[in-house]
Amino acid sequence: MAQDVFEYEMDMIDVLSSSPSQYFHGRRWARKISKILEVTVGSVIPDLVCIALPQTYQEDCTNYHPELDTLIISDLLKNGPSTALDISSRIFARETTIRKSLERLHNKSTVAQVGSDRFKLRRKTYLYDYHIVSIEAKLANWRLALKQAISYLSFSHMSYIALPTTLTNKKIVREHCKAEKIGLIAVSSDSAKVIFKPKPHYPASSKWIWLLSKTVGLM
Repeated sequence: MAQDVFEYEMDMIDVLSSSPSQYFHGRRWARKISKILEVTVGSVIPDLVCIALPQTYQEDCTNYHPELDTLIISDLLKNGPSTALDISSRIFARETTIRKSLERLHNKSTVAQVGSDRFKLRRKTYLYDYHIVSIEAKLANWRLALKQAISYLSFSHMSYIALPTTLTNKKIVREHCKAEKIGLIAVSSDSAKVIFKPKPHYPASSKWIWLLSKTVGLM
């Protein structure tokens, strides 16, 4: 294999998986990082998802939440203590359905009841300690990779495209990545190097909480 020529995209992903710490900002690189290949999130499938876990994360964490529960967690994270009626009006679901979900979340100690009919997250700050990076690898079609990586921002704090080094050297590729705030990784046969690291943001949708629940579990 030549230094930057790959026969299959999976060969690139193997290299990308070997050094995930460099994709994060700050001290997150020092944490345990979970690596997940080709996980389905809605209608898209990133090639590689790397999740920096909270320092207090437990290896046996298996606290899975159904999609509706993660919608409610996301709503409470954004809006604070709320009633079932408040939540139902914001996420367009039946109040009775919301109450059943809140009961499940209460039994899991994810939410606490405040007063007679209001609920809040018990420890909302821990959610901010998770950090999700999604990567799309392509052998040649960088424009398609960029389009896919942009869609991953709905559930990722940062998103990258990974290309063979010969492509990342092109000015047009670098300019488009910077314009779209998508990271760029150059991959050779034995190393992956971050060319451009975007600033992290907090995903607007609840998909990031669902993704955490599906893959690593919520504490």
